[in-house]
Amino acid sequence: EQLGSLGTLVCDMEPETIVASDPGILENLKLCPALTGAQRDALNAVLLEGDTVYRDPSSWDLWTLQNLGPLVLALNQTTLSLV
Repeated sequence: EQLGSLGTLVCDMEPETIVASDPGILENLKLCPALTGAQRDALNAVLLEGDTVYRDPSSWDLWTLQNLGPLVLALNQTTLSLV
């Protein structure tokens, strides 16, 4: 519930906060026009845990990539190599 009210405020979150947050934070991160390198690293760390609505990257398909939306541009080589 609280994540929904944060909106784009997550765009200013520290990477450590992103990693420590509920995985639902990813939906808010989709609203960010740009993420720092450290925020992208945090995003990938959350995705690699596989504890999101997107599951483990090794199970992703075209539907998953489409639903990741703009976050696809923040995926690193480690995450992409599992797809």
